[in-house]
Amino acid sequence: MWSMGLERLNKKGQMKIQQMAFMIVAVFIFFILAGIFLLRISFAGLYEDVDRLEREQAIKSLEVIADMQELNCGSSEYFCLDEDKLRIMSEGFSMEYEDFWSVASIEVRKIYNTTREDIECPDINCNYYNLYDSGQRNKETESTFVSICKRVRSGDLRYNQCEIGKLTVGRFINE
Repeated sequence: MWSMGLERLNKKGQMKIQQMAFMIVAVFIFFILAGIFLLRISFAGLYEDVDRLEREQAIKSLEVIADMQELNCGSSEYFCLDEDKLRIMSEGFSMEYEDFWSVASIEVRKIYNTTREDIECPDINCNYYNLYDSGQRNKETESTFVSICKRVRSGDLRYNQCEIGKLTVGRFINE
């Protein structure tokens, strides 16, 4: 009789231990789920912030590229691209700068007084300069207007002949 009471107490004790273990596991799972939920809420705007920062970097790179000595008309000109320099860079010379570019692509188009179709330079009467292309197809573009100027001589007179152009920078998209 005495041993039977011990067995019953033993079974009740084991049941209490199992209930407590189950509750500890349940509380542990609850805190894990609550932690995941809180992390999800705190990082909800992270992807939008990354996209915004990448877009701002691409916009800033428009100014940097337009003011590069390799492309700029002169130190006093702002957002002015030298057409002769564009021709040289579009002939594949810009691939030497591949590690330097922090963008997916760089293009320049003449948009005023040109034909509607793109004629890629260095052809005659061209209006499209493909300066750099990383080959990535998953990209978004940002652009700005620039002056595309070249030195022209007419008799004894030398002057800059300028046209309106559009500098387009492609930025990488991480999906």
